[in-house]
Amino acid sequence: MTSEKRRCYPANWESLALACKERAAWRCEHCGIEQRAIATSRAGRPYVIYLHAAHRDHDKANPSPALLCLCVSCHARYDYRHAARERRIRIQQIGHQRELARHGALFLAAYMWLNQQRERARSCSD
Repeated sequence: MTSEKRRCYPANWESLALACKERAAWRCEHCGIEQRAIATSRAGRPYVIYLHAAHRDHDKANPSPALLCLCVSCHARYDYRHAARERRIRIQQIGHQRELARHGALFLAAYMWLNQQRERARSCSD
């Protein structure tokens, strides 16, 4: 982990991560693979499994986070799904903001027209 990213985590991150891995008996909580097991990549190359402590709620600044023990592959999938969900939500928010702006402009135009009509009616009755 780079020093820039490290600043986002609690000061006791190493002990929290170790406790998470021990709680999970050094197995990925999604796929069940063990720490330091040898797996084979899609390209047919062997590699060593290392476990990560992942934030269940993606709140890195939380001093007492809920953690999951995940292998690199499961951690990447977990974070990708979260990021995709965040992107979908952001796109929906932008769409809602555009609709509000469009309807707000329509409302403002109608309000201004109505006020003009009232002013004309007042000036005609005077």
